[in-house]
Amino acid sequence: MPSKLNKELIDRLICSKYLYYRGVDILNQRGPFSSGLAVLHFQDAAEMVLRVIAEHLNCSLKENAAFNQIIDTIDNVGNNKVSHRIPLNQINKARINFKHFGLEPKYEDANKFSCDLGGFFPTALNSFLDIDFYSISLTNLIGHIRTENFLKDAERLISEDKYRESISASAVAFEIFRSHYEMVPYRYRRNLFLSFKTDDHELERWTEKIGQTIEDQQYQLDLIILGINLADYRRFKRYTPNVNFTITGKFHIVYIGVGERIEPTKENALFCHQFVIDAILTMKINQLPSQFPLRESKRKFRVVKKGPIIVWPYENPEIIRHAEEGEILLGRTQNNDESEYFAIFQDGDDAYIAKDFVVLTD
Repeated sequence: MPSKLNKELIDRLICSKYLYYRGVDILNQRGPFSSGLAVLHFQDAAEMVLRVIAEHLNCSLKENAAFNQIIDTIDNVGNNKVSHRIPLNQINKARINFKHFGLEPKYEDANKFSCDLGGFFPTALNSFLDIDFYSISLTNLIGHIRTENFLKDAERLISEDKYRESISASAVAFEIFRSHYEMVPYRYRRNLFLSFKTDDHELERWTEKIGQTIEDQQYQLDLIILGINLADYRRFKRYTPNVNFTITGKFHIVYIGVGERIEPTKENALFCHQFVIDAILTMKINQLPSQFPLRESKRKFRVVKKGPIIVWPYENPEIIRHAEEGEILLGRTQNNDESEYFAIFQDGDDAYIAKDFVVLTD
């Protein structure tokens, strides 16, 4: 992302991209007024991008300037002309008809608008802002730092043409967030088949397979309940490795089956990365409050010098982020501490910080 754009403008582009994708999702749901609601999102997304371009070009623009006036102003000031002008005005007209008169556009028209914007956004951002539309990341909307770390790694690895490593990072990010947002925590689930023991090794082997199948089906059912497209999930699993977590949060990546044999491409890596972001944002929209809320500890720590917050205190630990001096951290109960580390909460998950970096506070 070019540095010539300030953070506020970049954040508005991120918001615009999210509005556009939400409009596509609403349209595809085919629910009541889905075409009209999608068009509202499409027009808002388009106008937001146009206003970012106008501001970047230092256009003199009234706050309540009409949609077509924004386009005219950009055309008069910039060296380039706004592309897709006719479809943009069609979207704006459809938005006015629906918002002010209740005239919902046909699905076919709304779908055309979606395709039109799919061409407009990359062209406009490249022409006026020298930005690749697909490089605008929605990662920061996730709100879970450990997950965001791996998604940012996945983005970086794509830019370095390390597609298999990027796909692995996306897979880890997905499983981290699934664990964080798990509908029924694993410790509250009981799979009787996996605890079945007998002297008949063949029978024990079959019960283990049945148990694993049930767990897999429950996992997929949870995804359906959260609104995730299983067809996309199956494609995601085709390219990604198995990610197994230990009780300490450490993970192991294992490629087996088709994923091991497929030579990953940039398209595969981009799909996996985008699937994880879309799936996580969908989870956040559809997630219900936990049935098993954690009891908050009364322990609090004040950071006395900048230091790393880690997943677990082992050799070369995974750093989630660095706590800043003066920051207040919520601690877990004392029996969760480990040797030279205090147990704390980070985004609601267990984490640790070395005792040298914090002091107990009221």
